[in-house]
Amino acid sequence: MADRSGSAIHGPMRLGPMRHRSFRPPGLGRIRISHRPPRTAPAPPGSNPPAAVISTRRRAQPWIVFSPGALTRSGDYPELLGALTAAGAVVLTLDYDWTKLFAGDSVELAKPMRAIRRLQSGRLPARGLARHGLPVPPGSRRRRRGPPLRLLGYSLGGWVLSAGFAESKRGQPLEIVLLGTSTLREPWEPPKRRQHRMRLVAGTEDGVIDRDALARLAAAFATEIEWLDGVNHFGLLNDRVGAPAFRARDQTTRLTRRQCAERIACQLVRGR
Repeated sequence: MADRSGSAIHGPMRLGPMRHRSFRPPGLGRIRISHRPPRTAPAPPGSNPPAAVISTRRRAQPWIVFSPGALTRSGDYPELLGALTAAGAVVLTLDYDWTKLFAGDSVELAKPMRAIRRLQSGRLPARGLARHGLPVPPGSRRRRRGPPLRLLGYSLGGWVLSAGFAESKRGQPLEIVLLGTSTLREPWEPPKRRQHRMRLVAGTEDGVIDRDALARLAAAFATEIEWLDGVNHFGLLNDRVGAPAFRARDQTTRLTRRQCAERIACQLVRGR
């Protein structure tokens, strides 16, 4: 299977078990990077094993910066991170100070675009990631075509992303995905279409989103809504996560958390 850029997601690359690495870059606070290192085949007789390992690590893997839902952390999304990394992606999950974010703190609101800029410019930095066996960030790849850098906002995490819509961007094309998000932070304006590609993804059983508001967003972004059959709003999360008042609005689903996560990952990484 190949992603929209033409780069193979599954192909010959065999991935190992999921790993997590936590960092505290200045200006970003705590972040967690989840990935699955490629399994390296035994080097042929007479070859140089280090060179073979380096060649495998240079294969392009898509990166996703994940802006999670209200009052959640990366540990609340084991199935989603598992499904995304199984599809070949590297996921950087942001960890907000929710008290500051709810108060409109500019530093917290700027974290998603700040993470994107640092990845694209290779200032995360690339050497530090390499020491932990992490793939090269998108900004330091010397390739004209590669997997798109994606910014994924789930629920309120998508609302946060709208604070950076007007920001100009250089470097690789950026794909912004709003998952289960129908309301944005006011005031907002549609992103520049030449710099950002917008996608709206929602579950058919999501009872929390405002469907009329979502339709207006689709019109404003000049895009279609990508519906995920059987997925609801809280299906990704443990029953203890989420405000009871919002959970009461959601529709039931027969899908497990893993099945919800796999449908999202399939649409996001291998979708249109």
